[in-house]
Amino acid sequence: MDNVRCLLTDDPAPDARALASQPGVLAVDVVDQDRLHLLGVWSMPVAGPTWTALIWTTGEARFLITEHLLSVLEVDRHCVWGASLGDRGDAALPPDALLMVSLVARRSDLNGDTFVERYRSHAEVARTHHGFGAYRQNVVHQNVDGCDAISEILLATEEDWRNNFYATPSSAVAVGRDIARFLDRAGTSSTLVRRFPGSA
Repeated sequence: MDNVRCLLTDDPAPDARALASQPGVLAVDVVDQDRLHLLGVWSMPVAGPTWTALIWTTGEARFLITEHLLSVLEVDRHCVWGASLGDRGDAALPPDALLMVSLVARRSDLNGDTFVERYRSHAEVARTHHGFGAYRQNVVHQNVDGCDAISEILLATEEDWRNNFYATPSSAVAVGRDIARFLDRAGTSSTLVRRFPGSA
């Protein structure tokens, strides 16, 4: 899909349903405060990010958010696998689904083209070593505030999160080795969100 933007907002109480009903809104992701502790299962920081919501829009979107707007990222979306991530037009996510978004920063010694090549090629490693139900890569057109891509991953249940995040006992090492080729761990942040789909 062309001309997709991701708006980061720090509104302490975003009205996700109202935002999702606006023309041109694909989805609204609100930090899932009740389940952030699950990040600790995989040794990820459990503190919430600086933003409270992501608003995914198309060129149709005409509303303006200025007071709490942190960044606007233009992205190139690529569905790696999985039929649905709960966007506008998708089937609703299962009620217990866990959706993780990662704001990915590239290694400082890589140029943009090399980062994108290695980030895209990570898809095959992820396919082999993760048990995700869906995975989408969003490459940011122009680095803003250290964000070069946004990854979206879906696991259907908390049990899947705990038991199927990695496919084998050696998968964590294989994944870690591959992402070290392109990702700056210190600059990358991941969190769990609740997704509100946009109106069809």
